Amino acid sequence: MRISNPPSGDVEDPRLVFVLDLTRALHAYGMPADRLETMLEAMSERLDLPVQAFTTPTVIIASFGEPPRQRTVMITPRQKELDLSRLAELDELVQEVADGSVTPKEGSERVSAIVGRKPLYPTAVRMAAHSGVAFAIAFLLGGNQTTAILAALAGLAVGLLEIFSERSAPLLGLTLPLGALIAAGGGVLGTLIDPSVAVAVVSVAGIIMLVPGLTLTTAMNEIATGHLVSGTARLSKALVAFLMLGFGAALGGELAGLVPGVGIGIPVTDPPGLWVTLASLVGSVIALTILLEARPRDFGWIALASSVAYGMGLLGLKLAGPDVGAGVATLGLGLVGNAFARFRNRPAALLIVPGILLLVPGSLGFRAVTSFLDENLLVAISTAFDVAIVAISLVAGLMIANLALPPRKAL
Repeated sequence: MRISNPPSGDVEDPRLVFVLDLTRALHAYGMPADRLETMLEAMSERLDLPVQAFTTPTVIIASFGEPPRQRTVMITPRQKELDLSRLAELDELVQEVADGSVTPKEGSERVSAIVGRKPLYPTAVRMAAHSGVAFAIAFLLGGNQTTAILAALAGLAVGLLEIFSERSAPLLGLTLPLGALIAAGGGVLGTLIDPSVAVAVVSVAGIIMLVPGLTLTTAMNEIATGHLVSGTARLSKALVAFLMLGFGAALGGELAGLVPGVGIGIPVTDPPGLWVTLASLVGSVIALTILLEARPRDFGWIALASSVAYGMGLLGLKLAGPDVGAGVATLGLGLVGNAFARFRNRPAALLIVPGILLLVPGSLGFRAVTSFLDENLLVAISTAFDVAIVAISLVAGLMIANLALPPRKAL
């Protein structure tokens, strides 16, 4: 029998408590509005608990029961870092509650245990991963060995900022500009050692985990799927993040430029060779797997999906240019991720999120802001337009993949 008005008072309906706990946890670990609302509605239907939900990056409003007698709850969860292992564990819990092997009350206890457990990887490993992903991305962007080393040092500094910001709220708000300042300043100072350092590559690769390319793509996807409030809020967040990064990079470059003897580096880099590209791709995937807290057993699948996406992106780039190439890349990524979800009964996000991070136009957005700060307005506007087109192309590729091979899972 469907309930039209969940009980209130001292005794809470365990189904309602579980759904709220689950929603809060999934939102905290990066689930976008469209998938979160789909999961919430499906879970509530399985539990015979009618719900209407409205989600944004900062608040969730859910009304339980049938109109006009409803109970409305508002949640303001604290956003955390993307955590693929916790998302996978929450997905497994959803299935267990849905098939009745775990009660809603037990499910709430499991949610608390999942949220409260320690990270999979120790701090030292995460610091190495921050350096590793910056080192690999620098080679993918065409940097030389010195450029990659400087980028790795900047990545390590970003990792340290991440740790310290967890203990200091004021520092948390300054992580983006400080990280960009260190990367850009380090790149400029690196010309004292090697005049052939690509300062722009150091600046982008060193802060690659801070660049909000994934946020931008998620915002475009939410807007495209009709979640206008959430998408607009996330888009605003991405734009402000780009501005903060650009300000930090500009300040870092100016301060480092005061040191006698520094140069401007090289403005253009050569495309990496095949073996360098393959090695850098593998290294970046390993580092991303650690930074996203993915389980070690998922590395092979993540590497496969990322390789397919990168390969199809290069093919699309040669055949039709960067705009279409981005869509072709995410089409391949989405098909592999959805096949993984359909046939392995695991979340597609485990494969799609790391792949998207290798494809998102974050570096383009960063360069658009730095061009604007350098008063190269035509370059800035042109690059910003390219960012929007590439982001839309990425979203279109994922939407076509969902149409061609639906994952049959919310996550």
